[in-house]
Amino acid sequence: MMTDDFALKIISEQIVEAASQEIGGLSDEQARRHMNQVSRAQPALLAFVSAFSEDLDQEAAELAIYLFVVTVRTFEMEFGKRLQNVGPKRIESIHDANLKVLDGLLHADDSELERAAIAQSAKQPWVWKYVAKSLFESDDEDMNLSREDQASLSMIMKTVIDALESSVR
Repeated sequence: MMTDDFALKIISEQIVEAASQEIGGLSDEQARRHMNQVSRAQPALLAFVSAFSEDLDQEAAELAIYLFVVTVRTFEMEFGKRLQNVGPKRIESIHDANLKVLDGLLHADDSELERAAIAQSAKQPWVWKYVAKSLFESDDEDMNLSREDQASLSMIMKTVIDALESSVR
């Protein structure tokens, strides 16, 4: 479980940007090697992202993997060896808890939705800003994510961020 010292550690915008630029600048061969490293460091989390992005459109599934890799790299840059491997039971528990929150918000009014969004983004605001911009404000004119894909990707990334945050020692 995460200690109180790390509970308040917010990853800076500079770290998020550096991770994004590093991953975005990889050649195809470097990207393959990096994916191998990620698959060894976070195998259960990668399996979760892969499984839950199978039903998405191809571009959304590719974005899920890309966002996952950038997010893992962001946490690695900030926390280094303190970032531990996330096990499948923890991922399942976090995902189930997130689904319960989502179910509770299905009939929520705008003020409840806003409070929930503020509460979530307060944990890692710069990571969430990066994810939200990637999902909802893409500069890529070819990127046309459906509302369903955006919602699915948001849930996937919420689980990823929560799981990584919970694995810092």
